[in-house]
Amino acid sequence: MRRRRVLALGAGLAALAAGCGDASPARRLASRTLSVVVPGPVGGEADRVARSFTAIAERGGLTRRVEVVNRPARLALVEYVRAGPGHLLMAEPEMVGTVRPTRQATAFAGATPLARLCGEWELLVVPASSRIQAFGAFADQMRGAPDRLVVAGGGEGGMDHLLLGMLAQSLGVDPRALRYLACRTGGEAVDAMAAGRAEAVLGSQSGLRERVRAGDLRVLAVSSPERIPGLDAPTLLECDVHLYCANWRALLGPGDLSGEDRSALTALCNQVTESPPWERLCRRNGWTSLYLDGEEFRQWLRVESARLSRAYGDLGLPA
Repeated sequence: MRRRRVLALGAGLAALAAGCGDASPARRLASRTLSVVVPGPVGGEADRVARSFTAIAERGGLTRRVEVVNRPARLALVEYVRAGPGHLLMAEPEMVGTVRPTRQATAFAGATPLARLCGEWELLVVPASSRIQAFGAFADQMRGAPDRLVVAGGGEGGMDHLLLGMLAQSLGVDPRALRYLACRTGGEAVDAMAAGRAEAVLGSQSGLRERVRAGDLRVLAVSSPERIPGLDAPTLLECDVHLYCANWRALLGPGDLSGEDRSALTALCNQVTESPPWERLCRRNGWTSLYLDGEEFRQWLRVESARLSRAYGDLGLPA
């Protein structure tokens, strides 16, 4: 029953334009009920982004109601693409690893890209008392003895793990030689480091910022293209590593979405992300607005999927 219900939600999406006359794209959804499939559990980061987005859309009268449907992370993309019309998908980088390796570079090919909404920059941190004082020392240790440098982060194949692999590649190190300690949360990763089980942690800005502010952690580098305000730490680009990336969240539509429906849903994304409530939520949660839509977003998603696919392959992770 659960699966049939998920696949049937919002079955009228293909008819979004019907009966709307000459209404502007921004108002075409005002009387509609939508559904969004979200990878991971209620309370997870993708879920929080989705529920924040939908709450603003509903309160602003941009759509009548949006139902959030949580699916296991490893099943969400595959089930969504197979399901056909009727609902939207909250996409994230980790989804690339849930499809067969031969299809990873085109993981989102069965969906219609609508907009990239927001993301979280990653921090590379060590204990404040660590002998590793700067990124250069960390890089030297990774190059010299990658099998002795343990880095903790989120689950295997998540953005923390992928970033470590891409970082190793940028430094000329075989990612498969790395030792990665997968943890359920950023707090658990920091605790593992404090217990001596890891020398560094890769994690999201939102998950680590309080420990950084408290002075418990030293930030060696950040994954953003520019320095993060209020954080005295260099970017990877400043450290001569040609790499930046975010744990992004984006909204995708069905593969057979009409041009009118795509315009209406893109307008919805634009209105929500330009609203003051969304800006306040981003500041509160440590999310960075990364809005991108149209052809630029479609091209970016294609390139990003290929990049993440290479990272999975370089790490030797199973799909």
